[in-house]
Amino acid sequence: MYNVAVIGCGYMGQTHLEDIYLKDTINLYGVCDLDKDKARLCAQRYNADKYFTDAGELIKDKAVDIVIIATYPSTHLELLSLCLENKKHVICEKPITKTYEEGLIFKKICDEHPSSKVLVGHILRHNKTYNKVYELIKNGTIGSPIVMRMVQNHQVKKWDKYQRLIEETSPVIDCGVHYVDVMRWFTGAEVTSVNGVGTKTVSSVPDGKYNHGMIHISLSDGSSGFYEAGWSQTAANNNIKEFIGPGGRIKITYQKDRDTHKESGNLISVYHYPENVTEFINVPFNEKPTGAELDHLIKMIEENIPACPTLEDVLKSFKVVCEAEKTIVANMAKKEL
Repeated sequence: MYNVAVIGCGYMGQTHLEDIYLKDTINLYGVCDLDKDKARLCAQRYNADKYFTDAGELIKDKAVDIVIIATYPSTHLELLSLCLENKKHVICEKPITKTYEEGLIFKKICDEHPSSKVLVGHILRHNKTYNKVYELIKNGTIGSPIVMRMVQNHQVKKWDKYQRLIEETSPVIDCGVHYVDVMRWFTGAEVTSVNGVGTKTVSSVPDGKYNHGMIHISLSDGSSGFYEAGWSQTAANNNIKEFIGPGGRIKITYQKDRDTHKESGNLISVYHYPENVTEFINVPFNEKPTGAELDHLIKMIEENIPACPTLEDVLKSFKVVCEAEKTIVANMAKKEL
């Protein structure tokens, strides 16, 4: 049985904790948060052996086998280094670091500690719905090249949380790493160009930053991808995941957005052309399959299988969104044509 510890008791930290709690082969050894009350409450709720406010103390505890880092990106590099120095295996949430240059250091540290397994939390790689769409595209269901349209807008109720997040990262980087990874994964192609625009619609957003962004990427097989992400009190919650090719179209509808049959899970709609026939595929729903992610890390430890995605793939997608961020900031600085 593995002793697992979670650092960060926010939204993603508690998502991990919920899945760990349900696993018979895992012991939740410790939880850690700078907020002592939050750490204590999470330890009680998820039956952890201990709670901590000092991440270093937890990481140095010899009883810990696996550490899940679910904190802000600016803390990841230091926590990863300490974990690997203490021979821990790690799941680290994305983005891996604040900058691409720090991301290169992240990978270098991992390469220097090959006995410790490190998996980055690109959760869609472990999502049954996205794996089914990958299978359909790989099998030529809609042909190639394809156009990928992805929108992830959130109407924010607690703005203070997102204000802090924007000071750490941006909407395009925070979730864009997922969807650029999906675009590369689904096509098997590399990104050849990227551009983006951003807008600040909330006055408290710092100068030079934005709360709504859009990027466009071109890929080496002729495919293209569009990704939009926004956080504000006035945006409508909007999720579009659509893939269009010469032989048809695939659309993902999440369970919560279905008009009927929500109990059937996520819905994949496949339009076949020229047959003019639409096929519907239901997929059991798990919004954040963090349990499957942890299962994969354990297989990495026990069977020496590769990370999914690999650190090389993580860095490639991270580089694309960082380049997109540069174009967005540059475009925001332009006064007029």
